[in-house]
Formats: sequence, C-alpha cells, structure tokens
Amino acid sequence: MKHPHDNIRVGTITFVYSVTKRGWVFPGLSVTRNPLKAQRLAEEINNKRGAVCTKHLLLS
Repeated sequence: MKHPHDNIRVGTITFVYSVTKRGWVFPGLSVTRNPLKAQRLAEEINNKRGAVCTKHLLLS
C-alpha cells in the first residue's frame, strides 16, 4: 500500500477499498476499517487457497 486507501492485495486475493463504507470489502460483503485486520484476512484466505491447490496437485 502506498496510500492509506489502496486496495489490499495478497497473492491472487484483493480486498477493494470502499469509499462509501470507508473500509475494505471482503467475501460475504463484510467490511473492516482496520487495514491490519484486512491484511491478515487476505493472507489467511490466500494460504487456504494455496493449500487447496497444492492438495489438488498432489492427488492428481
């Protein structure tokens, strides 16, 4: 993030900053105003997604 209201991107996951809701929108249309929480959630989702892809490749 270069600016306080930039989108948060981790791997392939992007949380978009909503000006009207003044926070980052994540799956389920929930909004968090804390950038550290948004970053942590993006990392968790990215890690879970990576684990599923790795498991799928191992089973193939």
